Amino acid sequence: MRVLAIDLGDRRIGLAVSDEHGRVHGLSTLGRSASIDGDIQRLKVICTETRVEQLAVGLPLHSDGRWSEQAEATHAWAVALAHAVSLPVCFVDERYSTERAAQLVGRASRGSGGGPPGPVRREAHRAALDQAAARLILEDYADPALVISVASAKVLAGKQDDRK
Repeated sequence: MRVLAIDLGDRRIGLAVSDEHGRVHGLSTLGRSASIDGDIQRLKVICTETRVEQLAVGLPLHSDGRWSEQAEATHAWAVALAHAVSLPVCFVDERYSTERAAQLVGRASRGSGGGPPGPVRREAHRAALDQAAARLILEDYADPALVISVASAKVLAGKQDDRK
């Protein structure tokens, strides 16, 4: 099954896709649009071109498993996307995915004079981190213990609200 993994951030969207043989391929990282509609339009094209059958979206929970504000926003964004592209969506616990991605990608290379990296290198490094995080989300999608269905996510969000 072809699955599109999404690492949604405030500024970028990391993407990875599995092919029909289960191999994971990173896609170009997208800059976020000013609106969700802009994100959806670009992702519709990607979903069509890659012929994906499932969306797997990283859900940024707190380290203790509680929902974060970002998790709530990600959930709403992903449900809107899934509806717009008519694909099923599930969520993958992405706690520590950024740290794991940083271990895979390594540090940003130094600037040409040996100093800190310039803005172009920093942005390229951040895009590489987002792509690596999406690849990890796709790999984690294979672990049922880390996958959260939409229905389960709604239940978890409701329980979270009860505790406030």
